[in-house]
Amino acid sequence: MTKYSDKQISAFKGISLAAGIFTLVIAISMLLSLVQLKKIDPTSNPSLQAVKDQFDRDPENRDLAEQVRAMDLMARRAYFSSRWQVETGTYLLLAGAIAFVLFRRLIAGNEKPARSLLPGRPDIIAERRNYRKYLLIAGASVTLLAIVSSFVMRRELPSPGRKPGSPPAARTTAAHPLASDLPDAVNWPFFRGDGSHGVAGGESYPTSWDGASGKNIKWITATPNPGKNSPVIWKEKLFITGAGNNVLEVYCIDKNDGHIIWTGSGLDFQGASAEVPESDAEAGMAVPTAAVNQDYVCAIFGNGNLVCFDHDGKLAWGKNIGVPGGTYGFSSSLLICNNTLLVQFDSQEKIAILGLDLKTGEKKWETARTGRPVNSSPVLATFGGQPQVIINGNPNVSAYDPETGQELWSQPGVSGDVAPSLAVNSTLVYAVTDYYKIIAMKPGKDNSPAWEDNTFTPDVSSPAANDQYLFVATGNGDAACYNSEKGDTLWSHYFNNPIYSSPVIAGGNVYFLDRTGIMHIARADKEFTLVGESPLGENTDATPAFSEGKIFIRSKNNLYCISK
Repeated sequence: MTKYSDKQISAFKGISLAAGIFTLVIAISMLLSLVQLKKIDPTSNPSLQAVKDQFDRDPENRDLAEQVRAMDLMARRAYFSSRWQVETGTYLLLAGAIAFVLFRRLIAGNEKPARSLLPGRPDIIAERRNYRKYLLIAGASVTLLAIVSSFVMRRELPSPGRKPGSPPAARTTAAHPLASDLPDAVNWPFFRGDGSHGVAGGESYPTSWDGASGKNIKWITATPNPGKNSPVIWKEKLFITGAGNNVLEVYCIDKNDGHIIWTGSGLDFQGASAEVPESDAEAGMAVPTAAVNQDYVCAIFGNGNLVCFDHDGKLAWGKNIGVPGGTYGFSSSLLICNNTLLVQFDSQEKIAILGLDLKTGEKKWETARTGRPVNSSPVLATFGGQPQVIINGNPNVSAYDPETGQELWSQPGVSGDVAPSLAVNSTLVYAVTDYYKIIAMKPGKDNSPAWEDNTFTPDVSSPAANDQYLFVATGNGDAACYNSEKGDTLWSHYFNNPIYSSPVIAGGNVYFLDRTGIMHIARADKEFTLVGESPLGENTDATPAFSEGKIFIRSKNNLYCISK
């Protein structure tokens, strides 16, 4: 063993003592911070929630809108700051502990043994050594507990995100483009359109209308029963669902004049459930958006009743797949890929994705998923020539073969109350949820994010992307545009009112519909340019549908067709 001088040993003792005190202080602070983060959640701050509830009752109050935004921004800053401090503290703990152990190791074996000068008397030196030993054990225990606790929570801790203008993280070669680069200009088959991407085909969509005066309003149809779902369109027919008064219904509506062509029941089949599961009072039983192709329209309700009709209104099949959903009810929308109906099923008992035969309703496959229930909806994309259905789960973003259900890849994603669905473009997949972060990832088994940011995080609204830009909208009324490849924030704008509807990129513009029914239209460009703001005159949370130069918006009580 190397022998050191008394001066070196003295220096080592000083450094080890400082490292030990530093580590102990950080460890105690870490434990207190971890306990605080577990107990205090700004997302459930009663003062903030009270102001939000007050604003929901009086959405025209500008003072309340500013108060909600200011309080929420303060909560976000405190939340992310605290969590980043905890993550940083983890590394400080490790550094301090390593320094302490290293210098104690250098000291060991170099101290001269001391003997009691008074035999028969208490050995004061030995007692001091025992005291130091017990103190060392106690400090080491606190440090170890803090380190273990912080790493256990590590999956729940967001990174601070890159600041706009900083270099992007290294990324690998781009994946192959999507199978269809040009969205359908006529059909809007799923929630957020083709593949559930939030990108509309065609041009010349309206940028100015007024619900009260009727300007550019082609027709208005009262919806027989309420629902939060969005319209889907196939050629000349539009479909929505509704629930209320002990009925579950599918409505087929003429796209050109708004009259209801037929109504289909979500209860009139063998094995149908009449159960009304507990859910958020505002959500109801008709939150999921239907899915349509050239032959069938399929719809699912909050109690698990799943029905399929042909375009003439004849029931092809119906079945109950069990009660999905969690605290807020069931909201995952349906997709169709070739002859397979894709159902994302999340409950406290089971988390899975199902593939059903579109013509018969028979189960073709079922794949269990890991993690916690989410309220997002699946998206369809093709990367590397492989069609895939991709889910924004908690804690992973996972992709599956729509024909077999085989998992293709899975990457760490977001956590918390996951409601937004994914955005995709030709090279990247974007996952986000509120009070966490946006993660841009290359599809596949590479777990290195292309970039991350936590400045603007939607709670309900799903983002939309093309190869240049990523657009997000928040429940506070903020909208933002990111460079989709590098993650730089190109612009942000505050629209006063909360936004639950998902943005849609259409005709060179991006459409943001707030909860009061005002459509805010901006250029889909690197600089913010407001094209127009058009009031519907009714509250709405549903994402609009776009088809052949017309926009279809479902409000609380009506369905609107907006056309030049």
